[in-house]
Amino acid sequence: MLRSDFVRKLMSNSVAQGLNFGSRWLLNLALARHLLEQEFGIFSFIYMLANLFFPAIAFGANFYLIHHAAQQRHISQLLQSLRISLLVFAVLSLACAALLWWTAAELALSLYLLSLLIGLSWALNQACFSYLKGAQQFALEVRSQFVSVALTLLLVGAIFAGWFTDTVSVLAMVLLISIFPLLTAAKALWPEYKDWRAQPVVTWPGLWQQLRQRFSYAWHDVFAIYLTNIPFVFLALFSTLLALGQFRKAFVLFMPVTLLPVVFSQVLLAKLSHQPLLTDKLRLFKRVFLLSFPLLSLPYLVLLLACPWLYPWLLAEPLSAQAQLICTLVLLTLWLTLLKTYFEVWITALGLNKWRAVSVTLVALIGSAAYLVANQQLSAELAAWIFFATNLLAVLSLLVLSGYGIRHERQREAATKSLAE
Repeated sequence: MLRSDFVRKLMSNSVAQGLNFGSRWLLNLALARHLLEQEFGIFSFIYMLANLFFPAIAFGANFYLIHHAAQQRHISQLLQSLRISLLVFAVLSLACAALLWWTAAELALSLYLLSLLIGLSWALNQACFSYLKGAQQFALEVRSQFVSVALTLLLVGAIFAGWFTDTVSVLAMVLLISIFPLLTAAKALWPEYKDWRAQPVVTWPGLWQQLRQRFSYAWHDVFAIYLTNIPFVFLALFSTLLALGQFRKAFVLFMPVTLLPVVFSQVLLAKLSHQPLLTDKLRLFKRVFLLSFPLLSLPYLVLLLACPWLYPWLLAEPLSAQAQLICTLVLLTLWLTLLKTYFEVWITALGLNKWRAVSVTLVALIGSAAYLVANQQLSAELAAWIFFATNLLAVLSLLVLSGYGIRHERQREAATKSLAE
């Protein structure tokens, strides 16, 4: 029963994430082929900012809402999450406007505003569907993706036809499309919201209390996204937009496999959070890891072997020795991200999210220091090497934390048992 339920929810999550990531991949591929190198560099920079704003605005909603809604469902958790996201969005908007005024940035303010709004729409989507997933409702996200995928495919067709040639119009369409899944989530949540409002005393969890609870989740998500986007940040600072575009193309090429960690992590966390005992959690984790990790690693191997002909076919340019090295290092780093996600889920299920946040922060700071040392000598190739090394360090630190978490949980259960006796 557990296995069939897990597989069914895994398939629902796979379809939803596959539709989402697949449409984004096609969009990035179309832009990589049809925008000029300089224009694609600008798009890569603004899209990177949206990916950095997104976890800050979400403020740890993903794992927090799944973990807590799986234990006890209450819509006030989601409503407070949406309030926090809107508050963070307002703060970031004011800070961004002040910074742009102070520094007299070259790029238009509208580009930065679009990146903030896209980050907000992604954050609201994530909060709603994370809450539903914590309540074991995985199929709703699949339905929400059909309209947005269809619209994205229309946008991709328009880009191939040459109707969109500038970054602003493309980002505006991305923002509009990202709003549609929220309508499905709102429709599903509306009856629960009405029941909650009909209660004699409507209770809200304290804002400050939830901010404190969510801080470690938000801190981890911000630095995890920063760790993923760190090459783009420093290539934009120390190198050229051409180098930034070259590195981005490797990501565009392998973007489909980036959905694999997302596919299983949310389902696995919801299941692990349901298990009250360490023995049951460990048995489930080992079984899922041993069965799924070799299977999910196969696409990475296939892409590694197919890269020499896939690159020129999809990106319409020859594969140089430098580009092949960058692609290999990026693909190996994405495989390390898959491995890393298993242990991040495990550590969160054990209630040690603060240590998970500390780990990713230290690794991100070490990676930043490496890019700073490179400074003006930073190239797309060197950025790929540093990117690989920092993610390898992240995996090793999580392995150490996992061992500590098991020992800590066993000691806690032993202490609880002795007190009960």
